[in-house]
Amino acid sequence: MVPTRPTRPRAQRPAGPRGSAGAVIGAPAALPRQLLGPVLALVLAVLLVWLPSSPGHAQISLGENLTGTNGRVVPESVNRFGDIEVSAVTSPINGRELFKIASPTVYDRSQPPEGSVPVEQRAREIHARVELAALERGMGGDSMRVETAKLNNVTVITVRDEDHPRPMVLASVTSADANFHGVPVQELAQRWRRELEREIRDYDISLQPENLTRSLWRFLRILLAMVVATGVILFLKRRIARRQLVLQQKLQAIRDQADQEAPSPSEQGHEGAGQDSLLLGRHRFLEATLNRLPIKRRLGGWNLLQWLLFWALLLLWYVGVYLLLRQFPGLAMFSRDFAGLPLKLLVVWFCTTLAIRFCSRLLDRVEARWEERHPVQGGAADQSRRLRLRFSTIIEATKGLLVVLIALVGVLSGLGVLGVPSSSILAIGGLLGLAISFGAQNLIRDLVNGFLILAEDQFAVGDVISTAGATGLVESLNLRVTQLRSPGGEFITIPNSAITQVNNLTRNWSRVNVSVEVDCDADPLEALAVTRATGEHLHQDPAWADSILAPPAVLGLDAIGHAGLTITTWIDTAPGRQWDVSREFRLRLLQNLRGAGIPLGTPRQTNLNPQLRKSALAIGAAAIGSEP
Repeated sequence: MVPTRPTRPRAQRPAGPRGSAGAVIGAPAALPRQLLGPVLALVLAVLLVWLPSSPGHAQISLGENLTGTNGRVVPESVNRFGDIEVSAVTSPINGRELFKIASPTVYDRSQPPEGSVPVEQRAREIHARVELAALERGMGGDSMRVETAKLNNVTVITVRDEDHPRPMVLASVTSADANFHGVPVQELAQRWRRELEREIRDYDISLQPENLTRSLWRFLRILLAMVVATGVILFLKRRIARRQLVLQQKLQAIRDQADQEAPSPSEQGHEGAGQDSLLLGRHRFLEATLNRLPIKRRLGGWNLLQWLLFWALLLLWYVGVYLLLRQFPGLAMFSRDFAGLPLKLLVVWFCTTLAIRFCSRLLDRVEARWEERHPVQGGAADQSRRLRLRFSTIIEATKGLLVVLIALVGVLSGLGVLGVPSSSILAIGGLLGLAISFGAQNLIRDLVNGFLILAEDQFAVGDVISTAGATGLVESLNLRVTQLRSPGGEFITIPNSAITQVNNLTRNWSRVNVSVEVDCDADPLEALAVTRATGEHLHQDPAWADSILAPPAVLGLDAIGHAGLTITTWIDTAPGRQWDVSREFRLRLLQNLRGAGIPLGTPRQTNLNPQLRKSALAIGAAAIGSEP
């Protein structure tokens, strides 16, 4: 028996997560000790697949190129050398390359010259004839004869046996083949004859009982290795799922705590204005959101590891089924189709999702590095939190944009794998762009306006804004919509195209505008002095030093009326702290005014003269009595 070539296909090399589990970008630095044992078992199981008991060889057919094969496009299986094109003839039994044939170049395959046959068509014909002789007719016994002969002045290779005495042409040997290989036609014909005879006889030998038994044992070993490796991968996925569950529970606990600390409806009603209740919970929302960011990044790392294990499992079974099919000659022809177009589509799918995951993890690392360089500290803590949330919002918007772009490239690549010509892909893309421009104008406006909102920093997550007839805390922001939480708890979604004017109540700094009315009979200079002293004491209080940015400014008497004298005070505060400062300032001012004996203003009513009052009552009574 002539020994065959090794059966280790190239597609098997990336099988299993041997090198991927520890090199995940953004994933935990090392696996827990509990996972080391299963990982080693997985490596051993993969090694079982890599060590078949008998050598063999396989070649995975890559099919056509990504741009189709009609017209002047050269098929991927064809190499062109000037006026000669070369293609390989593969075995219908195990897919290995038998030899290469050559033909004159065909520049337009849609209309080949008369009497000219494209080289890939010749290769398919030889392949089909060998398949007919070996698999269908079952030749290969002692009576089989593979010979060279002349047919219409062309050297051909034929096969026959006692059950099929009429010679069947397997292949023709042309001058183009001889010129490419650099040997005479007869010598090349003898080489091909020996290769074809060995191919057919090896198939017949493989059907003998002892060889079938050996193939069955190899089949069982591969199947056992697949089952063991599958169990290990599923075990790892389950352990990682538990870690993911713990992180998800932490995220949910943070959300629940923020909800419990949010102002109750009674507190909202007590505060009066809607902005009060929003700003009361703004600090809690910022803290909860910032606490969730590192947990979400850790969860993303475990999600990436789960994804890698999923693809390791898929690759394991794909390569395993391919190897199982190759253990028996009768099934080997199905492995050629199994490793063709489906494999290329899987590669496109894998590369597309890998690019999305890689970009996502890379942006997460950029965000983590940025947070390390910009810690939340000092008197500008609130502004630092806002900047971190804004940067996180930009990162999330960038992720969404990259997902769309990468998915679009993946779809176009998939269409190319299916044989759609590049000109058709461009035409389809043009039609889709035209349809989107007409049918999705609002969507485009949303995206453009969302980009401008982020670029101009009109507002960010955690800001309290008033826009498009709604007021609330910005809980979510992307390129398409802005989502607010109103004072009443409603979750409001506003398309970005509807945002034309924004009132940001917590951007950079805020202001307290307090007006108080004192009695008209009070000394205005003393009232102004008490108000200034109250503001200065509040500004110098260490408990309020971080909230008040500058000494309070008492503007003076803003109005004089029957209710009293109106004194206005401005206090510049940190973002979102104006309501707390205003309440504290009002309390202290009221106490100081009372301590200084300055009464608050009260509306005054002028009493009429008693005689005039009696006359008015008499006139009213007469008017009522005269009615019918």
